Amino acid sequence: MKQQNDNEKPRRLYLIVAGIAAAALAVLNYFYFREKISSNAELITRYTRKADPMEKYRDPAVAGLFYAAAPQMLEQEVEHYLQSGYRRHDKMPKILVVPHAGYQYSAPAAAEAYKPLRDYSAEIKRVILVGPSHRAAVNGAALSSADYFMTPLGRVAVDRDAVKQLALLPLFVVDDKAHKDEHSLEVQLPFLQKTLSDFKIVPIVYGEVNPQELAEALEPYLRRKDTLLVVSADLSHYLSYEQAQVIDRQTAEQIAAGTPQIDEHRSCGAAGINTALILSHTMHLPPRILALINSGDTSGERTRVVGYGAWSFSAASALERETAALKDFAAVNGKSLLRIARTSLEEAVLHRRLYKPSRQDYDDMLFDKGASFVTLEEKGELRGCIGSLLPRRAVAADVAENAYNAALSDSRFNAVTPDELEKVDISVSLLTGYEPISYNDEADLLNLLQPDIDGIVIRDGDRQGLFLPSVWKILPERAEFLNNLKLKAGMSPSYWSNSIKVYRFRTVEVKENAN
Repeated sequence: MKQQNDNEKPRRLYLIVAGIAAAALAVLNYFYFREKISSNAELITRYTRKADPMEKYRDPAVAGLFYAAAPQMLEQEVEHYLQSGYRRHDKMPKILVVPHAGYQYSAPAAAEAYKPLRDYSAEIKRVILVGPSHRAAVNGAALSSADYFMTPLGRVAVDRDAVKQLALLPLFVVDDKAHKDEHSLEVQLPFLQKTLSDFKIVPIVYGEVNPQELAEALEPYLRRKDTLLVVSADLSHYLSYEQAQVIDRQTAEQIAAGTPQIDEHRSCGAAGINTALILSHTMHLPPRILALINSGDTSGERTRVVGYGAWSFSAASALERETAALKDFAAVNGKSLLRIARTSLEEAVLHRRLYKPSRQDYDDMLFDKGASFVTLEEKGELRGCIGSLLPRRAVAADVAENAYNAALSDSRFNAVTPDELEKVDISVSLLTGYEPISYNDEADLLNLLQPDIDGIVIRDGDRQGLFLPSVWKILPERAEFLNNLKLKAGMSPSYWSNSIKVYRFRTVEVKENAN
């Protein structure tokens, strides 16, 4: 009996210890689960009250698939793309063309279009969103009856008055099914929420639609200063990386030319892009390309890729208007300008005399004042380049004298010889006026330079240098371009002063033997 009691004591002690441990574990579990399980992930500071139970909400369809579903993660994700390499724009966009894939693929391109909106947040009050329907058949363009579109970042109000007005037009129908699962508009909303402050949207999903009719319906709204049009469109689909680059560059060239003939094989959103191009023409909103990539650049998988581009359309500046005028002038008079340059080159090389064009030989408009540069090349290499900065004389005389000086007086080269005449190719560049560039520092200036578009003049005291836009072909990187321009102006590449004056200009070039 005594032995049995002795055995019972350790057993009772074990049971007591086990009971205490179990109780302690239960207490710990209680506090853990109370803290971790009973709390939602959402913060009360993000609470949005549904004030009217009759209000209609369009809930997110692709949160957690195309972008992060958790509010804080989504906010960090969008901010990451917006803060990367920010470039300030000097004009408010009126139209954006942006891609609509998952953020990990297309957001780097989309962000380039959205970054400038923060500078105009107070001015933009209405955003018309236009995108293709991927999941529902739509005849024409579908509006939504929702009062709000929801994202993890909160709600976005729908401009019900604009929706009601558009719904009266034959092109439009109110169709919530078309919007329910559609991602082409939804993925734009978090970017708008992080760049604009107080705005409403007009969501439009289209199927078979006539871009001309859509443009005519939207134009009255877009002419309001507070309205922005966002066109959601991806580019080529499921080509190899190299094939996609070729096709998407061709599409970009069509957009740059303002040709509203993009077909659906080149873009998932072709009708939207064509609508933007029609509006671009009627409202004088020249396009500016901001990004051109594909999923091979962002995912690394280059076998079957999707293309993404971003464009901004803003009111034409004085430079853009002058460029358009010069293009028309060159289209009519380009051959005559090249004939003047060639005649002047031959007179300079063979007879050492300056050719003076006569009004009897050329159209009267060639005696309007203009500034030009004449460039000589031999086997693709620069052989001479001289020009005028300002339009002080008849453009015919200006081209003739610049050709003479390019052949005989460019200090970088020996004079052109008679044996070289047949080998030398001529190009004539017509110059616009100049636009000063306001910048904060050298880094800001670099961000403002537009490769392949801007000709640049820098001036510091009596030191000055000019590069034509064609120089970007040789020096495609902004820093390299600017450093070499400093050298041309007699400055060290490392030299900088915020007192340097910088001007941009544009050129229209006509070339002999142009392809």
